[in-house]
Amino acid sequence: MNMPRPSGSFRNPSLAAGIIVLLFIIGLGAYLINLYISRERVRDLQQWESRLALVVDSRADTIERWIDQRFGELQELAGNASLQLYLWQITQAQEHRAVDTEPAQLSYLRNLIMSEAERDGYSDMNVPRIPADLPQRQSSGLALLDKGLQPVVATPGMPEIGRDERESAAAALSSGQPRISELRLDSQGRAVIAFAVPVAAVLGAATDHATPVGVVLGVRNADTELLSLLQQGASFAEDSEALLLEQRGNMVVYLSPGRDGSRPTRRSLSMDRTSLGGVRAVTASGEFGVFTSYRGVQVLQLSRRLESAPWVLAQQVDAGQAMQESNERRHFLGIALSLLLMCVAAISVAAWRHGSSVRAQHQAHELRVKALKLQKQTELLHAVTDNIDTLTLLLSQDERILFVNQTTARAAGAVLPELINNPLAAALGTAVSSELQPGIQAARQSDDAVWRIDRLAIGGRDRSYRAGFIPVDRIGQHERPLLLVLTDITPLQQAQQRHSSLMKNLVATLVRAVDLHDPWSAHHSQRMVQVANAIGRELRLGRQERQTLELSATLANIGKIMVPRDILVKTEPLTAAELEVLQQHVQHGLDLLGKLDFEGPVLETIAQKQELLDGSGYPLGLHGDEMTLAGRILSVANVYVAMISPRAYRHGMSTEQAVSELMTGADTLYDRRVVATLFHIAENRKEWLESDPAVDRT
Repeated sequence: MNMPRPSGSFRNPSLAAGIIVLLFIIGLGAYLINLYISRERVRDLQQWESRLALVVDSRADTIERWIDQRFGELQELAGNASLQLYLWQITQAQEHRAVDTEPAQLSYLRNLIMSEAERDGYSDMNVPRIPADLPQRQSSGLALLDKGLQPVVATPGMPEIGRDERESAAAALSSGQPRISELRLDSQGRAVIAFAVPVAAVLGAATDHATPVGVVLGVRNADTELLSLLQQGASFAEDSEALLLEQRGNMVVYLSPGRDGSRPTRRSLSMDRTSLGGVRAVTASGEFGVFTSYRGVQVLQLSRRLESAPWVLAQQVDAGQAMQESNERRHFLGIALSLLLMCVAAISVAAWRHGSSVRAQHQAHELRVKALKLQKQTELLHAVTDNIDTLTLLLSQDERILFVNQTTARAAGAVLPELINNPLAAALGTAVSSELQPGIQAARQSDDAVWRIDRLAIGGRDRSYRAGFIPVDRIGQHERPLLLVLTDITPLQQAQQRHSSLMKNLVATLVRAVDLHDPWSAHHSQRMVQVANAIGRELRLGRQERQTLELSATLANIGKIMVPRDILVKTEPLTAAELEVLQQHVQHGLDLLGKLDFEGPVLETIAQKQELLDGSGYPLGLHGDEMTLAGRILSVANVYVAMISPRAYRHGMSTEQAVSELMTGADTLYDRRVVATLFHIAENRKEWLESDPAVDRT
């Protein structure tokens, strides 16, 4: 009988045992690598939890102290014996319908409330006064209410006492304990919050001293006081956000403004979205983890519940950015450890299988392979660095050249062997070496890469270079060398200058064409630039924003070149059809400029020059916050210049008349802040509004 022949693995028990040992080593190593990487991730998350805890605890403590300070101020006022007595007397007089309501007590209480308001910041002393007979509501105020929650005395311009404030005051009366209202937006869109502290009757003046005789009610501007505290303290390099949250029924309300521009309390999301960071913050305060933000972004979050108010403070940081370095490190560790595991397994099997002699031969072969690989890498490095236009040098700590590419040697007018181990000054010259010293010192001190733009004369050619100074930990036996990279950017700068000059000439040509087409609007754009620049300077806009505003004002009327000239110079009122044609000049201008490449939102700003806050403007009928600040400034500047400039059918107004007209439309047609700024300029900096003296304004 013929028996089946055993397989090769069974005929060679040594090989089978080696395979088993190899698989065991690989399996055990893979398990340990995975365990190590998992612990690394847990450790990184714990570090982030500690960092978030420091920030959220600090900000929560700041908010708690702010709330306690507000209550302390009002409790001190409510504990004033004279206030308690006079309020009780006035209340008694009202209950007995006395004719004399003690004007002396009212005068004292009014003076006391006004003094306390000025001392504790309940009076908006910095609110600009509008010279018009218009009622004004401040965002902060202090009032004394009787038991019927009717104001006895209050600061001028006291904010409206809404339902939330009355409920807080009623709760303080019934419980005898201070109460804080819900954060809400008032009728002017400002975030406000109220503090209610009961006023007990002075001892001996009433039968029941414990029963409050009134309430001290203080209303604060939450935008500038409470919500601004969320931005104070430590911050993160990564994208982070502090949120103030409150659970109201089955909704979580975002009390703080959102990064997407949402106003306080305007965002509320259902509690059913359990993966949402805001929901987890109010249901499991103090929990740390990875959640989804209201913007749909994965974030690391840690929350704290406040003791003085029914709020939760949550600190979020973008999880992708926060864990990017950690993930890359773990990925590198995984690859490195896996390769190391494979090398260990291969070496172990080779040593066990072939013995010392074979192992020695194998190691010798590996050394030859590595040497060849190193040689190839060196040749590749020279091939790459010698054939690029960038000057590349590697400097030792004493600024001697360890490596230099062929491009640098050609620029210095030398050959490679002459530059190696020579000082930097000997290679590039003393002047160039001195120019590079600040960058070298900055990189060595900060241990980070430093980039500068320097004008250097290398090889007799004065050129602009983008110089990079990059510290390196170690190369061979050299510790902390410095990689110096010099890239010639002279052609790029020249191209940018040509582009800038071309753009300026194009803008000047377009404006001149408009002036020739509409003689009544000549110099209109120049005046708009003057007014817009004056407002921008007063509002302290950034350089880029002011450049955008200036270019927008210059090109704002370019579309009038498409409007028939007889409409522009007509001395009688325009018909509805003619007015419609005239209003199309904004869109014409956007069409003409649409393909030009502007730095900044120039087209968006031009599109808003005829828009008004109430939506009655054109071409899009934008409302309020839909307009940018630059658009609001341009809108006011356009109307102002139109008022003071003569037209075919009327004379120009004076500056005072024009500003007065704009004041009447503040908050309805025009941004009050912008109009107030223009008023301030007209009163104090008239030279900023001076127009071309050659143009008649009579």
